[in-house]
Amino acid sequence: MMIISETKAQQTIHWTQLPPLPTEKGWAGMYAGVSHHTLIAMGGANFPDKYPWAGGKKKWYDEIYVFQNGKNWIKANEKLTEPSGYGVTVSYDDKIILIGGNNENGHLSQVTGLEWDGMKFLKLDYPQLPVPLANMAGTLVDDIIVIFGGSSSSSGSALKKCFALDMKDMSAGWFELDAWPGPERVFPVCTFYQGQCYLFGGETTAINSKGIKYRHILSDSYRLTLHKRDGEWKSEWQKLAPMPKGISAAGTVLPILNNDRFLFWGGIDPITALYKNPETHLGITQSLLYYFPETDRWEYAGEQTEILSRVTLPVVFWNNQWVYVSGEIKPGIRTPTVIGIQ
Repeated sequence: MMIISETKAQQTIHWTQLPPLPTEKGWAGMYAGVSHHTLIAMGGANFPDKYPWAGGKKKWYDEIYVFQNGKNWIKANEKLTEPSGYGVTVSYDDKIILIGGNNENGHLSQVTGLEWDGMKFLKLDYPQLPVPLANMAGTLVDDIIVIFGGSSSSSGSALKKCFALDMKDMSAGWFELDAWPGPERVFPVCTFYQGQCYLFGGETTAINSKGIKYRHILSDSYRLTLHKRDGEWKSEWQKLAPMPKGISAAGTVLPILNNDRFLFWGGIDPITALYKNPETHLGITQSLLYYFPETDRWEYAGEQTEILSRVTLPVVFWNNQWVYVSGEIKPGIRTPTVIGIQ
């Protein structure tokens, strides 16, 4: 491992290059989590033969990679139930829970679990989602998994849905919570802090004054508090200060640094969303943002010019650092690099 960069703002961010995944191309939309202190990365998709603008076909994967002893990646003998990606991963009680996603056959409602015992994976089943879901965000709120937005098919509209699963009462299955007081969305980002969940951005399809559809990158922000009343979980939403610029498909969950701020790195902003030609795409924004939940304010945190920003990737807390696993650096182009920050 090598420290490759430091970003100095109000608080220095230390960036570390971890060993890359053992592939030339990398993947977008991977699942990733931690089981018994071991970092695991799974699934995802790329274009193995040609880039999409040259007629390349997207391929999903079922491979599982183990970051053995925190030193190098090995491919496990086991595989996912089916090739898939673009779902949500939650680590809970030394188990990695893979929620929804999609593949070439459509969107998925399956929820499966993996536990690494140091030699092999134990597979577990969990209640299925009420509907197929991909391109959503999700996190663990104490013992409750909460899922935000997404879509139910590749051609379907973004959803304004919030589903939850109480890990202490799994027999009750998934239930629906009241959603945030804002528009539907795919590719939002979220995180968990001090007993509450935070939801930011994403994107939807809007219609302009001429009746033409366009890609709308969202900049709204919300805080979710869960309460149990009469034996049922209820959601309480608070609208927060909007993001200085909208962001969609950034790494999620958001890293929490210095125990008081969330870091936003990567993602598609409104300007990036306007790039039309993938062959000449300039890449993902290099700007860094902090959000301070205690004071509901934003701060510019500098530029990351030494490491390529990315989209559609998991972020995992492992070994006292936040780890960005693979991802997409331009349309159709992935990276196998794995970056840690603290």
